Amino acid sequence: MEITILTYGLQQSQDNPIRQGFAPPRFRVVQSSNDTDLVDMLRETRAQIIVLGLSGADGDKVLEQVRRIRATHHDLPIVVISRMSSEARATAAFRAGVDDYFKEPISREQLLGRIGDLLLHQSAPGVRPPPQPPLMIGTSETIRATRDYIIRAAATQSTVLITGETGTGKELAARLIHHYSCHAAKPLIAVNCAALPESLAESELFGYERGAFTGALEARKGKFALAEGSTLFLDEIGDMTPYIQAKILHAIEEKVVYPLGCKKPVTLDVRVVAATNRDLEHLVEQQQFRGDLYYRLNIARVHLPPLRDRREDIPDLVQHGICDLNRRFGRRVAGMTDDALGFLHNYPWPGNVRELLNLLESTYISLSGDAASERIGLDDLPPRFRQQAARRYGSPESEVRQVIVSALTQTNWNKSRAARKLNWSRMTLYRKMSRLKISETRPPDPHKTFSSM
Repeated sequence: MEITILTYGLQQSQDNPIRQGFAPPRFRVVQSSNDTDLVDMLRETRAQIIVLGLSGADGDKVLEQVRRIRATHHDLPIVVISRMSSEARATAAFRAGVDDYFKEPISREQLLGRIGDLLLHQSAPGVRPPPQPPLMIGTSETIRATRDYIIRAAATQSTVLITGETGTGKELAARLIHHYSCHAAKPLIAVNCAALPESLAESELFGYERGAFTGALEARKGKFALAEGSTLFLDEIGDMTPYIQAKILHAIEEKVVYPLGCKKPVTLDVRVVAATNRDLEHLVEQQQFRGDLYYRLNIARVHLPPLRDRREDIPDLVQHGICDLNRRFGRRVAGMTDDALGFLHNYPWPGNVRELLNLLESTYISLSGDAASERIGLDDLPPRFRQQAARRYGSPESEVRQVIVSALTQTNWNKSRAARKLNWSRMTLYRKMSRLKISETRPPDPHKTFSSM
């Protein structure tokens, strides 16, 4: 079924995410002019979703349209894309009734995934949502390059090796590869290799025939056979024993498996994606991982950076997590205060994105009713997290001070540039500098001071 998207206030540039991929026959995009009454347009177009552009000039006008729509269309998904984002603007948008709020730039994949998710929860009958790519949140140069490479690698049939620390999103990357591959119509088959006992690994991966061993009352397909014509994701491949590694290598190279108790090979068409948080090169040197399997897997290599190396993505990840938790908890939290974001920005995140999202969920569980429609502040974060962070990395105030001084130093004490680097307004930076007693002028050079004495 064709899905109608009604847009308002979006720039008609080539990098407009709506223009990049929302095309017939799956989508019909209706662009309304700035003087259009959207309530009237909804009656004419019967749109299933609205995407609004928010700029400084017409922000109040757009949000007033949102309020009028909400008065008559309670369940219609509304997404806002803001060119000049701020906490105040995000708060106003959520209070007006939008379902999600993005700041530019936003990728087509991120917007498509969110639209699909909103349509899944829409009550209108007969609407079939578009396929949803998993969301790899972030606009940093590192994560953009990673997303682009994943999409290019997905179009091939090559094996893919995904590396990265625990919590960086290796399974998400595997699902993104599967989504953009020619096998997307079939389900991804995932195996946690670390959870497979050696005694069961062979039968789980390759299956068995009836009577192959005591208790095998009927034949059973293994994970390779279940992934026929699709993608097999081998998570934590570095934890497999050398014997199973040899079996996996043979299955990948020869495209056949031998179920236990079966003397004839079973031919398969399976695309293998493997992942590990271990250093396979080091394991190969230590003869703990087969070199031939490593080279067979390491054709397309995707490395997911730790969160501490892409801290600029933390505000986007926080906002995405808040939008998701608002739906799950039935709340309308608008965002996070500058103090809380500044603290999160300087925390090293040993558990990476997973730790950040778990922290947000823990915060929602203990969030008081009075704060359920406001912004999450530093005091709303779980006490155990704040105590641990203060004990290991310094107090929140000292961390915020360090973040500010670092940004000022990197920008040669240019406060406008430092505020942009911190994703704050200039007035917010001034206010924090005053409260933390950070001098508003660049400190004197101690060498010059000494030489003049």
